Amino acid sequence: MKNIDYTAMGARIRNARLAAGLSQSELAERCNLSISFLGHIERGSRKMSLETLVAVCEALNLSADYLLQDELPASDAMIGNIIASVKKQGSYQYDRYLTIIKALAEISDKL
Repeated sequence: MKNIDYTAMGARIRNARLAAGLSQSELAERCNLSISFLGHIERGSRKMSLETLVAVCEALNLSADYLLQDELPASDAMIGNIIASVKKQGSYQYDRYLTIIKALAEISDKL
């Protein structure tokens, strides 16, 4: 089992907050936390509860795997369901979806 690096996790939270354009105050409010406690979490000097972890993940639209271990989930059920649904519609529709996904990825890289 891997040890949790709270300093690195806090840095990932801070980076995600900044990338989302949120202040500490705004994220703290969304997660029902004090600004002081959020600052401790971002510095890795305090541990958060499971409820707080879930709130931070939801507020920043991040996976717990990413915050805890800097790993993205190996598979995403929602994406798998979408791909299965599109495959049923035929290769033309599947190719269109792939083109759209690639275009979205390129656009998101520029944001």
